[in-house]
Amino acid sequence: MISSLRPLDVLLVRHAEPTPGGEPGPEDNARGLTDAGAAAAEELAVELEGFEVSAVYSSPYARAVATVAPLAQRRNLQVQLIDDLRERELSVAPLADWQATLEQAWADADFAEPGGETGRDAQRRAVAVLDLLRTRHPDGGRLVLGSHGNLISLILHALEPGVDFAFNMAMPTPAIYRLTHDGLRWWVMGGHGFMPIEDDGQPR
Repeated sequence: MISSLRPLDVLLVRHAEPTPGGEPGPEDNARGLTDAGAAAAEELAVELEGFEVSAVYSSPYARAVATVAPLAQRRNLQVQLIDDLRERELSVAPLADWQATLEQAWADADFAEPGGETGRDAQRRAVAVLDLLRTRHPDGGRLVLGSHGNLISLILHALEPGVDFAFNMAMPTPAIYRLTHDGLRWWVMGGHGFMPIEDDGQPR
């Protein structure tokens, strides 16, 4: 079967260092970046200066938007918000040990604290975003998506099952992962913790 879709590159960007977190809820989602995080976001924009970018999308959470905003501004692009790029919510109440809860959630994709989101459900909505953008950009190009560590790890796990809790916990802020859709399926092309695959010759 020959697809009429042209290759599409996606750069998944985990947000830079956020200000310290509080309790789960809207106020926590409004956290921005530390001074170091803001500087890292500017450095990221410079690092990707040579890459052609068709569009910039982001989670609505402030720390994700602030990370990709400098890159978008350099290209006179708008940061388009997609709610389903938000972080996976482990719990609606404070957790005594969030790392232990997250580890349990990685071990059991259907586990969730009351009011929280299972890994399976979060992964499903995240991959659906990729498929939505694939249909939105049939002519290909390169997209930048600002999101969060747990959600990005779940996306990567859907394509590379070896991605696990340890991978999630080792992900730096910020981090970049490159995906490519070749017209038929998604591939992980490289990023923090992955061996890079030889470039396919798309314009930088």
